[in-house]
Amino acid sequence: METVHEPQADAPPEAAHFGKGKLSVLDVVAQSLGFIGPVFSAAFLLPSVAGLGFTGKGAGVASPLALIVATIGIAGVAWIISRYAKRIHAAGALYDYVTDGFGQRLGFLAGWVYYGGMTMLTIAIFPAFGGFLALTLLGNHGIDIQWYWLSLAGIVLVIGMTVLGVAVSTRAQLTIALISVAVVFGFAVYTIITGGPAGNSIEPFNPGAISATDLLYGLLYATLVFTGFETAANLAEETAEPKRSIPRAVMTSVFVVGFFYVVVMYGLEAAFGFDMSKFLDLANFPPLYSGAAMQTGSNTFGELVQWIVVLDILAVALGCANACARGYFALARDGRLPKVFASLHPTRRTPWIAALALGVLSVIIVIWVQLSDGIVPGAPTDPGVWFRFFQFGATIGALGLILVYLLISLTGFKGQPGENRLGLIIAAVIGSATTIAAVIGSVYKAPAIYALDRVWWMAAIWVIIGILVLLLLNARGVFKGKTTIQLRDES
Repeated sequence: METVHEPQADAPPEAAHFGKGKLSVLDVVAQSLGFIGPVFSAAFLLPSVAGLGFTGKGAGVASPLALIVATIGIAGVAWIISRYAKRIHAAGALYDYVTDGFGQRLGFLAGWVYYGGMTMLTIAIFPAFGGFLALTLLGNHGIDIQWYWLSLAGIVLVIGMTVLGVAVSTRAQLTIALISVAVVFGFAVYTIITGGPAGNSIEPFNPGAISATDLLYGLLYATLVFTGFETAANLAEETAEPKRSIPRAVMTSVFVVGFFYVVVMYGLEAAFGFDMSKFLDLANFPPLYSGAAMQTGSNTFGELVQWIVVLDILAVALGCANACARGYFALARDGRLPKVFASLHPTRRTPWIAALALGVLSVIIVIWVQLSDGIVPGAPTDPGVWFRFFQFGATIGALGLILVYLLISLTGFKGQPGENRLGLIIAAVIGSATTIAAVIGSVYKAPAIYALDRVWWMAAIWVIIGILVLLLLNARGVFKGKTTIQLRDES
């Protein structure tokens, strides 16, 4: 028995459906991979797994082992999501799944937190795109363009593609992902085959090479690099065979990206001769650039990797915009947001009002970041004011997503119709433990730099605001009606 969308009785006619689904499994895999941004994460987040985070602690040489453990943990969450995705084919994705598991009120709160976090990730990625592109142009070609002009151009490009059609953006994401992953993966394999300065070693996979505490810190950061794996589910209503394609995309993205991370991390360690003091030396940051140039003996290849990372950031922005716009659409269709966000373009059948609203917000943030010296406090060594808001926005955004991953994991204890109860409970235990660790890692001993010490209470304020909105909607009787997931296909 499957669940499909049913619009509210008073929803605008154009919000009834996206039209006949045409997306393939490759399209929806591209959405998840694009959101994750595996090459971008490899360049700027994997070093934190090893110990280059703000705590100064990490898995060190055993980082590949920490990534394997994180992959297993996230796979637990992904398995529960994939079981929902078999039955529920709606644009709201995790919002709809929590609604199915725990009811409309908690479902709304989950949607509020999840898409609030996704909004932060989206508006933070555009300054990062402009900033990294500006640095790449200036450092390699002497072309000096202010980061905010590049960010604004990125917003126009991404929102334009989102409005034009999801197939346009997913195919762009797929092309970028295939090229970027192939180049970086090829570099890692080349390093492993040639052996690096010190040959190869099994130390990165030796549990005895690391203390339980350091492995935990590595695991905390390792979990964060998977955020967005589930966003293929946001395209369920536009997919030709969602019952098969979405679960496959969710699980495939986790294991493919997990394997990629493990190989690349091992390859980077090999490029530095498994000398973690050099790997963690800020003079070699980011290790992906330095390792590529060092191992191949070519600064040109190092520059190629930089351009690949810039393209991957663009793919992340596309993935964020696609998922976020459809989240606004789903909440509005159920009466949780203003109905204008439930409007679809008359010919393109895309949530264009939601996408444009996201674009306007992103433009405001870019201007605000430039005028306010980064919005949040930073460090004198920052590559630009854009870097400050990016660090803050990405942290609080990821925390919002992970909180809902935890809620999804808890629904596993409740079970799902037609699913193996024991399998779901095992997945729930693994997923809950992993996401709780990630939440702790996001807020524990967070420094004042980039306002990271304020992330936990800002997230708490957002939850409180969500509760107040929930009470208002409840008083208006919104939760008495049907949602988009309450029409069952009895066939």
